[in-house]
Amino acid sequence: MPLAVNPPRILIVEDEAIVARDIEQQLVALGYQAVGRATRGEEAIRLAGQLRPDLVLMDIQLASVMDGVAAAQAIRTQFALPVVFLTAFDADQILARAKLTEPFGYILKPFSERELRNVLAMALYKHQAEAKLLTTTRQLQALSRRVLEAQEFERRRVAIELHDELGQSLTAIKINLQLSERLHDGSSSELNAENIRIVEDALQQVRRLATGLRPAMLDDLGLSPAVQWIAEVIAARSNFTVHFCPEDMPQRLAPDIETACFRIVQEALTNISRHAQAKRVTITLRRMSNALLLCVQDDGNGFDLHAMRERAMLGGSIGVLGMQERAMLIGGQLDIESAPGLGSMVQLSCPWRTHLEAA
Repeated sequence: MPLAVNPPRILIVEDEAIVARDIEQQLVALGYQAVGRATRGEEAIRLAGQLRPDLVLMDIQLASVMDGVAAAQAIRTQFALPVVFLTAFDADQILARAKLTEPFGYILKPFSERELRNVLAMALYKHQAEAKLLTTTRQLQALSRRVLEAQEFERRRVAIELHDELGQSLTAIKINLQLSERLHDGSSSELNAENIRIVEDALQQVRRLATGLRPAMLDDLGLSPAVQWIAEVIAARSNFTVHFCPEDMPQRLAPDIETACFRIVQEALTNISRHAQAKRVTITLRRMSNALLLCVQDDGNGFDLHAMRERAMLGGSIGVLGMQERAMLIGGQLDIESAPGLGSMVQLSCPWRTHLEAA
């Protein structure tokens, strides 16, 4: 019975033609696709590189100087493909050598169709699991690296703001106060007026700095007012309009959910402002059964989703990894849909949880 529309592709490495043909027929009967056949170790390595099968079924004893163990080692090293050994020998020495290649299975001849099916199914499942784990590990490494870089960037920005803005204001006030002590005419009132103006500017700088780090309205008023505010701020300095449609919420959401939603909206709008050339952005926030659904959709240029995921995995798009990480931390899932010329959509779904349940 066929396994799927696109059956797993298997490369057979077997130097006996009759056996190889029998294996190929069994693979087809089990729903696999036999993409090639090799009789020598060197040929197996070449075909593995050219065909990139999902799995290599490898006989250990081959009619070549290079046996199956050496060929499997080269295939694993060069192409990271899973290998299942197929052999009539079960000597401990051979098994010990085969183990060094980290095989995904080991089948002794003669074997039944059931044995072949079970070993191949487990090998493919294990390889897929390892591939997912490797992808996740690379993403986490990229995210950790970019988080540290972002942290240092933010510290540098705050330090510059404090030195160049607030520090300069305080220095000016100090000079004015020292000068007023030496003056005994009416000019001291002018210095006091200037001091007041400088203090007011400094207060505005502090407010801008604090709001940039975390807007107080997110804590004081909740998610919807904060999203409305950040949407208007980003839209005002961009070339698009924002339509925000929040559902009435009788209770505040849990603080971690509010923070995650706000940051995801902020990141999505920032990306739209930088890259999408959108004219209209729609944000919806609603409850569906026991889930919270947040969606940010634009009518901009769109993008190649596969290429974007590749950049994100390599650390080239910290924003996407950050949104995914925030979604995962609140038990949710982030879905991104886009295509060139068709705009994009970022949707978060997570369990509905109020601040009372979080207490």
